[in-house]
Amino acid sequence: MNIISRLKGKVPALGIRTKVVGIVLGLTIVLMLCTVFYVHTILRDALAEQLDQKSISIARDVAARSVEPLLTGNIFNLHQLVYHTLENNKDVAYVFFTDDDGNVLIHTFKEYFPPDLLDVKHEISKKGYSLKKFQTEEGVLWEVAVPVFPSQEPGKVARVGVVDYSLQDALATATRRLLLIFAATFVIVSTIVFFITTFTTIRPLNSLLKSVQAVAGGDLSQKVKVSSKDELSALAEAFNIMTGRLAQAQLARDRLLKRLISSQEEERRRISRELHDETGQMLNTLMISLSLLQESSNLDELEQKTVEFRRLLLQSLEQVRLLVWRLTPAPLVDLGLKAALETFVSKYRESAGWEIDLQIEGLEKRRLSPEIEICIYRVTQEALTNIARHADAENVNILLDCRKEILLLTIEDDGVGFEPEEFKEENVQGTGASFGLISMRERISLVGGEFKIISSPGYGTTLDINIPLLP
Repeated sequence: MNIISRLKGKVPALGIRTKVVGIVLGLTIVLMLCTVFYVHTILRDALAEQLDQKSISIARDVAARSVEPLLTGNIFNLHQLVYHTLENNKDVAYVFFTDDDGNVLIHTFKEYFPPDLLDVKHEISKKGYSLKKFQTEEGVLWEVAVPVFPSQEPGKVARVGVVDYSLQDALATATRRLLLIFAATFVIVSTIVFFITTFTTIRPLNSLLKSVQAVAGGDLSQKVKVSSKDELSALAEAFNIMTGRLAQAQLARDRLLKRLISSQEEERRRISRELHDETGQMLNTLMISLSLLQESSNLDELEQKTVEFRRLLLQSLEQVRLLVWRLTPAPLVDLGLKAALETFVSKYRESAGWEIDLQIEGLEKRRLSPEIEICIYRVTQEALTNIARHADAENVNILLDCRKEILLLTIEDDGVGFEPEEFKEENVQGTGASFGLISMRERISLVGGEFKIISSPGYGTTLDINIPLLP
């Protein structure tokens, strides 16, 4: 268990090349071992069958050559026969003959004859021999019994014992050769797998890794080149598309930021002009009126100048309130999105000169988060500003539907319309309409919403916006 735990801790830290090569080589080793075992088994069975035939052949030869010495009682020739058999066949462990009563006539054992061998009973088959196998300390023993005179029963029997020395040597030699072949194959396969994984997998992955690290550092110009047509190629292509879109989004954000900064500066200049041209002039007028009020010679003149002074003061106060409302709409903070939109659309309807139909559902007794409320408010402002500048519309419909888990906003006009493809981020050329649309899209994305444009030339434009609401 400790070894497995250590492996589990170390394997994830290994490189991809090490993992791939390890898996391939592990499978190669398993396949080689299975092949060695299979070949060893087949070879062992084949050699065992050959040894069966060899044992039978030796026993038959000994029985055939012993006929004459046994008939003539020439024990000397019989001894020469059995010892000659031992010398010419290294696998033969012993040879002995038994008479009609099963007694040993002659044997090749040097010291004494093992009595256990006589306990082994042979039944001669129709093929003219009996073969039995025993497991001994030296290996498997084949003992073949062949009758010297087949016509006599029980008669004299030649019994030959053969040990599988040649079989063991042949198996050992074959196994060594197989292992050497497989070792050489293992080295060759390891080398091939190493180079193949390096050129087809590791190099593209390293290239991709360097590009990812460069992108993480802010360099969005990185491109990955993979010549293959596999998953790595698809991954590289997806990465290139991603970096391209990120670069386009970054470019659009930079342009939007410049425009926002420019808009802020323009707003500051406008406020400065309004304060100087309107509020400042009005205050100067009030100062003059106040001076004239001090110079009044009678009550009627004083009353008349006081009324005029009050009118100018109310006018100045209204200008200041309008300026403050443009900067931060008070109804949005105090009363919520519904009241703020109704107030804004009412004032915009009066100044725009075209019909604006506003419908709001689900916000009668509900407040949304400040981020979503200001987002919807500013998007509506930007949309109406775009319609006034570019759409040449006569009617505008605004539907705000607040449901349990989603907020839906639809703004549609009957203006000239356009091709939405022209206003994708990659096609932005710095026009006010395009920046307005991108500004709206950015605002919606910041609160996790989706922004969709439906338009075509001559058929107006529809903005579909949905924002998920957290419970």
